[in-house]
Amino acid sequence: MSRIIETANNDIEIETMTSSKSRPSEQALRNKREVKRRLDDYFEQKQLKQLMGDDF
Repeated sequence: MSRIIETANNDIEIETMTSSKSRPSEQALRNKREVKRRLDDYFEQKQLKQLMGDDF
């Protein structure tokens, strides 16, 4: 059985990305956050289905 592992991002890395004023950097950061959010939702749903025994 696979396990979902959450990792904490490095604070310095986050501050560097968020303090950037360039347009491409902002877009890349926004894109990464959207992808992470979608992956989190997907894995949460998958884990829920496994716990429920795929009955639903």
